[in-house]
Amino acid sequence: MKRGFQLFLLAVAMAVAGYVRTAVSPLQEAMRLALSLTDNQMALLQGPVIGIPVTLAAIPLGLLIDRSSRARLLQLFVLLSLIGSLLTAFSRDFGWLLFARCLAGVMGLGIVPIVFSVLADLYSAAQRGLVTTAVVIGQVVGNSGAFAWGGSLLAMSGPAPDAWRSAMLWLVVPVVPATLLMLALREPPRVGIAIKNPTLKQVWHELRHYRAMIIPLVIGIILAELAVGAILIWASPMLARGYTLPPDQIGNIMAMGSLLSGILGPILGGPLADYCQRTGGPRRTVSVLIVLSLLSIPAGMFAFVPGFAAASTLLVAAMTIILAVALMGMTLFTIVIPNELRGLCMSVLVAAEILFALALGPPIVSLLAGAMGGLAMIGKALSVVCVATAGLTAATFLLGRRHFPHASTQRQARTELSET
Repeated sequence: MKRGFQLFLLAVAMAVAGYVRTAVSPLQEAMRLALSLTDNQMALLQGPVIGIPVTLAAIPLGLLIDRSSRARLLQLFVLLSLIGSLLTAFSRDFGWLLFARCLAGVMGLGIVPIVFSVLADLYSAAQRGLVTTAVVIGQVVGNSGAFAWGGSLLAMSGPAPDAWRSAMLWLVVPVVPATLLMLALREPPRVGIAIKNPTLKQVWHELRHYRAMIIPLVIGIILAELAVGAILIWASPMLARGYTLPPDQIGNIMAMGSLLSGILGPILGGPLADYCQRTGGPRRTVSVLIVLSLLSIPAGMFAFVPGFAAASTLLVAAMTIILAVALMGMTLFTIVIPNELRGLCMSVLVAAEILFALALGPPIVSLLAGAMGGLAMIGKALSVVCVATAGLTAATFLLGRRHFPHASTQRQARTELSET
């Protein structure tokens, strides 16, 4: 029961991470109009302003995760994400918005590697797919809640130019009890350590030893997350411009779609990851990742099919498959990387995801839409990006598959590394 409660707290922390990062998305059209911002400025607000600081802090954060109390780090990050969300509501110009979203976004995303590091010490390798499903669903609930409540609050606030501010203030309310809950989190003992208290030289040696698995995993996960991030940021404007839907209806559609895919994707990916680990080890997991990536290509064509119903169905299907790929990749990452490197590698992975998925992904979609014809082409540009990333993800996993061991080979390799 105690371990189950700690898992619940980790899921709440992931919900906060998704919630504070997504809170601006249902409000972004109202914010853009009220502050006279461009699409490229909105992309900057939700992309590079978060991605660049996270990238710069990745290595120090990773070393902190591997060498200090992760429970205290998590408590601090949740509190700072709450403060950043409050500052967003009081921002009066683009400069203050940049600072507020940087604080909320960086702290929210810093939660992710901490959660995965703690999770790997609470559960064995063959159980991590299922428990990773639980915390990822927590993040999805946070994303969906921000879309649903944000759209409804904006509609209730009326047509006033500053209506988004009051909506943002109300969006902060659920983060307060979540912040208090984090005080109950406890630091678990670290397990699965190949080299105890490694020096920086030993860390570098281990990184070189595992690079053949780290590189394709990082690239594949980044590409999957790039597509997810692009959908979360640009799907609402796509619906508003392509179907002229009101904010509350768009918020409800995105909430239901992201909630459905966010539950089905982890439910598909988590048990698959555990099954592959039990029956064939990491190499079998990579084989399944290749198949799922290829299946997401036709679903990514959502903007090119006629009719709102068909487009919405394919959009949800694409998000479901992509989220399953991302979850299986993250689970495999915690399995093939030893404990003393896990915090560092997870932190760098999250930073790389943000750099490409948020700092580069949104501008790529907006610039591609401009090249294709302007504001009305945002949906087709989003679809093209999703299809391209799916193909590249499958190719990356295919090229790296031979470097991943079977289960027995993996255990032997870790034993030999610890002896050296």
